Formats: sequence, C-alpha cells, structure tokens
Amino acid sequence: MMVYGIKNCSTVKKALTWFDSHQIKYDFYDLKKDALDVATLTAWFKKLPGHLTWDMLINKSSMTWRNLTDREKKLADNQEAAVQLIIEKPTLMKRPLVAIDKRLVSLGFDEAVFKQLFKK
Repeated sequence: MMVYGIKNCSTVKKALTWFDSHQIKYDFYDLKKDALDVATLTAWFKKLPGHLTWDMLINKSSMTWRNLTDREKKLADNQEAAVQLIIEKPTLMKRPLVAIDKRLVSLGFDEAVFKQLFKK
C-alpha cells in the first residue's frame, strides 16, 4: 500500500497515525519530493472507486488552489489539463491518497472508509 501526501499536512498526519495505531503497513510517497507522472494520474482518473470522481482529486480548499489564476482554475475543469496542473503543482492534489497495487482506493482521511478497507 502506498500513501501519497505531504509530511506536514495535518490530514496526512491523521491518516498515518491511524494506520500506525491499527498496525497497517504502508509506504509513503512525498509529493513535494517526487513528482507524479502523467501515466499514474491518468490511470487513477480512469479507474476511480465508485464514490470518487476525477475532479475530487483537486483540493479546492487548498492554498495552492486559492493562489491559482482564474485561467488555471478554469483549466482544472478539463481532466487532461487537471493532470498537468497536479504534476506542476502537486500540493493541489487532495491528500492523503491511498493506493493499493497502484489502484486508488481512498482519498482524504475518512475513518469509516479506512475501517471498511482494512477490516481485520
């Protein structure tokens, strides 16, 4: 399992603490240190779980979103342009993003979703 996020993000910290307290092993992918690629993002967009839509990957409450120009925000309405925006500005992506076998299974911190995904 891979958890994509930023170490100093409070939501990511909550998720990692939850995984640790439930003894769930994960690898961490720091979006500030390692850029995502088009193939990964496109694959996620094509195979989202039923409760997610591709535009949910953009964190519209983030400081990064607020600092975008109106033109850039309009581009985010297009899936291909959104991929490019996330690659250029990885902090634009909602986090944490949890992937198992390179398949997106969860976005953000939702304890109920985590409990369902990681039933023991």
